[in-house]
Amino acid sequence: MRNKTYLYVTIVIVIGLLSFIFYYSQNPCYKPAERQGELFVPHHHDDTIRIAYIGDSWAYKHKEMSCVIDSLISLYLGRPVMVRSTGVGGLVSKEIYYSLFYNHEFRNILEWGPDFCYVSVGINDTNKKIGSSNYKENMRLLISTLLENNIVPIIQDIPYYDIVYSFTQMNAISMFRSLRSMLWTWSALNCIDEYSESLYNLIEEQHWQDNVILLKRDSWNPQGYYGQSELYTKDRMHINQEGYYLLDSCIASCVVMFLCGNK
Repeated sequence: MRNKTYLYVTIVIVIGLLSFIFYYSQNPCYKPAERQGELFVPHHHDDTIRIAYIGDSWAYKHKEMSCVIDSLISLYLGRPVMVRSTGVGGLVSKEIYYSLFYNHEFRNILEWGPDFCYVSVGINDTNKKIGSSNYKENMRLLISTLLENNIVPIIQDIPYYDIVYSFTQMNAISMFRSLRSMLWTWSALNCIDEYSESLYNLIEEQHWQDNVILLKRDSWNPQGYYGQSELYTKDRMHINQEGYYLLDSCIASCVVMFLCGNK
């Protein structure tokens, strides 16, 4: 009788595990984006440098800050510069890629015809533990789309926000989902370096070193919240006006160096 009980329990556990694996293998949040159609991006023949600033909540909050990207580049190069920003809080890389096609604000900015596109992406991927391989594939699609439309991507290296603090501040449901995702994608609690490394590998594998500007942490905020907490808001994830001034300055420098290096 006891052996039959053990057998039944084992069968139930095995069926439960197989059901768990099957269910989450079909869950779209653990699958990378699928390639979408084409965009219409016009090309301008004037002297104005156009820069799009898109992505997650960092891009959304940028609209509320004093932007210095345009004035700094104009000061260096003596050319007119225009910057347009839009973003949606909480977006992961997959959603940002889809937003290029299906979010009217994102699409309008791209169809404005920018020469450069700064993308704030990756923070929510690490916070929600979507998986470094998914993040890598989403970034491949996102960057490819920009390059195919003759837009120079400026990709934000994932900053060192206080990812542990962010986890502890989640509500019970979000925390459970994050733990579930950690198990499913084999992501550590602090997975920032792992996801960043997948982006570096992608750029190297695709030979994009000369076509993509990677704005690395070391150029503006090497230790993130852990070294310059004064640049961050109380949630330890977002930056304040001082942080945006520093980030904008580095974006401007990257654009200037890219243009001067391609003359």
